[in-house]
Amino acid sequence: MKKVVLLFAFSIMTVWILVGCNNEEIMQSTSEKPTASEVLSEDSKADIFQFEDTIYKSDIAWAEKTKVTQNEKVGEIKRRSSDKDAFNNGTATKLSKGTALYSTKEREDILLVSFKGKFKKYVALGEG
Repeated sequence: MKKVVLLFAFSIMTVWILVGCNNEEIMQSTSEKPTASEVLSEDSKADIFQFEDTIYKSDIAWAEKTKVTQNEKVGEIKRRSSDKDAFNNGTATKLSKGTALYSTKEREDILLVSFKGKFKKYVALGEG
């Protein structure tokens, strides 16, 4: 009986020491949408625009395979700029001022742009 009590006490003390000596800090991370500066730092020739505080990018492989239907006009490009630090809503790297942006019936994360007589898909870059 004495051995069981000693073994139990030793086990409790061992666990208490291990927990007490744990110096591991608790880290919390947050994830945010990428900025134009971040996207253009990775690819200076990226075809992007900013709409409602979200960066949209073209030539995304999965989106090219996705069938979507044009819905309603939701906005337009206000200016063109390749200055990654001067990007704001309505700014695009390749699209011309006045280019209309259309929502799609099937997906909220894809916008359509009429480009050279065809619709081009742009995907919202989400939190990473």
